[in-house]
Amino acid sequence: MFIFSMPPDNLSIQEFQKNESIDVEVVQLISTEILPYANFIPKEFVGQIMTMLNKGSIHSQSSSFTEAEIDIRMREEFSKVCFETLLQFSFSNKVTTPQEGYISRMALSVLLKRSQDVLHRYIEDERLSGKCPLPRQQVTEIIFVLKAVSTLIDSLKKTQPENVDANTWAQVIALYPTLVECITCSSSEVCSALKEALVPFKDFMHPPASKVQNGES
Repeated sequence: MFIFSMPPDNLSIQEFQKNESIDVEVVQLISTEILPYANFIPKEFVGQIMTMLNKGSIHSQSSSFTEAEIDIRMREEFSKVCFETLLQFSFSNKVTTPQEGYISRMALSVLLKRSQDVLHRYIEDERLSGKCPLPRQQVTEIIFVLKAVSTLIDSLKKTQPENVDANTWAQVIALYPTLVECITCSSSEVCSALKEALVPFKDFMHPPASKVQNGES
């Protein structure tokens, strides 16, 4: 299965799609039957799962496919379910134990790193592409990431600030300049998703705290 290795290039379209459906089912099983019981799972094993989900969330294709076959063979559903699982466990308002909190922070860190990588790659690829549009799958990927970022920020805003560690805040805020770099993108769909991701950042913007001098603020 692709979760552990790239599928061979000589698979038929039907075999490729069958393998993908199996991989999707495996990730869904992890999401429903393993991660909810993170309190009883060794941290090392959970770390391996997060690494797998991170790799799986990256769209991939075989260089041997013809252009017509790429859209069929793109593992978009698998990538999407991996990313959605990261998002599901990246932030939980039901954290009740240190282990569950650890899982939440780990998933969030992986998700934010993944989002940063997708954004950087999109920006660079669009600069290099000139007037040529980027592949559909890459546009789909960044739109999904932007929507995930928007959802994540909305979740963070509903939580007490002290319940989110400093490293998480730093990673979230570090996304802002990268998001701003995307404003010159040519895709109207990306621009629309980008707007949704940028607007929530207004809640992180506050005037500097006044310094107290001589007992007066």
